[in-house]
Amino acid sequence: MSSANKQQKRNQRAKAKAKKNRIQRAAAPNDFLDPNDERIDLETVDLSDLFRIMSAAEKVSQQAMCEAFLAHPLLALVLEQEGEEEATDFIITALIEYRRLTTGVDEQAALDWVESKPFQADYVAASQALTLGQD
Repeated sequence: MSSANKQQKRNQRAKAKAKKNRIQRAAAPNDFLDPNDERIDLETVDLSDLFRIMSAAEKVSQQAMCEAFLAHPLLALVLEQEGEEEATDFIITALIEYRRLTTGVDEQAALDWVESKPFQADYVAASQALTLGQD
């Protein structure tokens, strides 16, 4: 398990990179994409099912919501296809989007929620619970 400081630095780098990637993707044409590529397209993936599952779990607790998020098969697929760095970008972007859609807050408020100590504690606890469950 990484230290809290290391996790925070990793999250900050991932957020900065995710924002940079969103800006670049918005500005770049999609001519370079291979139509036969079977990899998941992170820009067009429908997260509504995942968000419904998370919302239902959040009624139990924030940690339960994190567990539902982390246990979803989409995350394993993203990690497998994109690697750890891109998966981290996807995770942060998905959590921000979830918060924006479920509460109506702006991107900065959603980012503040993801960075908050209570959320971080619940996220780490959920991750540990899932890891222990797999052993």
